[in-house]
Amino acid sequence: MRANDVKIGLGIRGAAAGERDDGVPAIGAALGPEIALLSVVGLWASTFIITKDLYDTLTPLAFTGARFSLMIVFSWSVLLVQARRRGTLASAVRVKRSDLPRFLLAGVTGYTLYQLGFALGLDRTSPFSSALLIAMVPVVTVVLLAALGERTPRIAWIGLAVAVAGAIVFLIDKRGDGGGTVTGDVLSLGAAFAFATYGVVNRPLTKAYSPATATAYAVTLGGVPLLAICAPAMTDQDWGAVGTWKWFAIAYMVILPVYVAYMLWNWAIARRGVAAATRFSLLVPVVSGLLSAIVFSEAFGPVKLLGGGIVLLGLAIARRRGDPPPLKATNVSSGGGMTDGSVQR
Repeated sequence: MRANDVKIGLGIRGAAAGERDDGVPAIGAALGPEIALLSVVGLWASTFIITKDLYDTLTPLAFTGARFSLMIVFSWSVLLVQARRRGTLASAVRVKRSDLPRFLLAGVTGYTLYQLGFALGLDRTSPFSSALLIAMVPVVTVVLLAALGERTPRIAWIGLAVAVAGAIVFLIDKRGDGGGTVTGDVLSLGAAFAFATYGVVNRPLTKAYSPATATAYAVTLGGVPLLAICAPAMTDQDWGAVGTWKWFAIAYMVILPVYVAYMLWNWAIARRGVAAATRFSLLVPVVSGLLSAIVFSEAFGPVKLLGGGIVLLGLAIARRRGDPPPLKATNVSSGGGMTDGSVQR
């Protein structure tokens, strides 16, 4: 038997053992999407920990204002660089006037209201609580789409019921933690409602425009009122007390959990499909909880764990659908584009 016959029999065609034709290690080709998805989980989970830590130096609104000032600049820089490289600058920055109200609504729900709920909620509750409650975006989306007349599978309603029951158990366990914690949980749930609304409003825009264009306009139209709300806190903030590492953390929050994470996310979706990829997002509250226990010594009692587990079970049931085939083509380099209901942080 010739060497090439042996290679073909082992699934290795025209390459050294352990490599594909293009020189990529076989194990990397097989596990690359999963590694990318786990990296995204780590990036998204870290946002709750890093943001909570930044609150030792920055007020929530001062941090949010600084972050979004940079995000607006960064989103337009990404759009302009990509458009010039592709020779599509004129079309990339142009949107239909009739779409501006939808862009405004997307910006207000997905950035103004969501970020206020995220920032102020996290200030008043734990990273795990915030991550778990914001993760309920898919079940809120089920309700919104049903209200708009879209047919909803029975399994999604079952998942919704289970997740809501888990959230009730989770919140009941926190009755003795004080009103501030409950307020933070309610704000986190409000953030989930805001982002679910954004997902519904934004769907037609993602079909009509590139991810970079849709993101730049939504970030700007949502960021302007957000900055107006944050301006007093930014003025009162002692920026001289913000050390170098805190600025690195702010830069991290602008770039990695949003643009880098979604580049990896969309790349993995193109190879594994949306349903397979979104299951990994269920790990975000779990990883956030582990990190919170390590960094902030967050306590986890049996009822809290039970409620959180029921919520995650409900989310898993709601997302239990047949896996569509991987996308034939996806723009994975655009950054900031969301091809499913996952939450930008």
